[in-house]
Amino acid sequence: MTGYKYPFGVIWLSHSSLADFDKCPRLYYLHNVYKEMPLRKKIQVVNPYLTLGMTVHDTLERIRYLPRGERFAKPLTDIFEEIWAGNGGKRGGFTSAEQEKEFEDRGRTMVRRVQDNPGPIGNLSTVIKDKNEMVASMWLSQADELVLCGNVDWVEVLPDGSLHIIDFKTGKNEEDAESLQLKIYLMLTQAGNKRPVTKLSYWYLETEDQPREVPLPSLDGVKEALIEKGRIIKSARQMTDETGIACPRGGCRYCRDYERVIAGEAERVGFDESREKILYFAA
Repeated sequence: MTGYKYPFGVIWLSHSSLADFDKCPRLYYLHNVYKEMPLRKKIQVVNPYLTLGMTVHDTLERIRYLPRGERFAKPLTDIFEEIWAGNGGKRGGFTSAEQEKEFEDRGRTMVRRVQDNPGPIGNLSTVIKDKNEMVASMWLSQADELVLCGNVDWVEVLPDGSLHIIDFKTGKNEEDAESLQLKIYLMLTQAGNKRPVTKLSYWYLETEDQPREVPLPSLDGVKEALIEKGRIIKSARQMTDETGIACPRGGCRYCRDYERVIAGEAERVGFDESREKILYFAA
């Protein structure tokens, strides 16, 4: 797959950016398009749930490219604590030491669960992105200059050579098996591999020792629907002035904290080098 070898100016679409637009077009703009000067970097408002999810995912990302025999040579809990050490305090969106400890304990429990019950994580696997790329990607529509992208958590290679997509979940709510996220991951995996995908699972890391399989969703009409969503977003971006896309409600709970960043009312607490985003605390 070609990764970032796309013309300048294409619109990148992911499950998270599409969800942002559905919540509030202004949130989509401030989170996915706006860049703070003079660094020309995107911004991220931090919160404990985001920090928990990113730290657990980053821990498992560390072992994604390792040979099977080396993935657990270093305890996952040690890797987690190394990463967590850089995400404490306001940088992680925490308002107290007690809150931070609560979330740290939750995250440590999750990675220990994988460490003690590796299951498919100890099996043969593959990746659908280059190691130097942040996300997997594919053309959604060259005519509309739309690129579909996403970060598939884990792809196990089953004994028959087919693929098993595993999506790690760090929240407490169960996901919809028909979610758009799974369909995007399925599309990206199929585009980046010649082998078929025959299995798909969620792994609820806080409560379950093994991934939970869900039915493979149908992709009938999904590409067309994503292109239509992309065209709406592209049109919204083209019809704005220098202030960007406006909130249709004149301000809402989804874009509020990002507006505080723009207004200079949030505290800058760091820079996420891997995601290239300036971090803000807006509690």
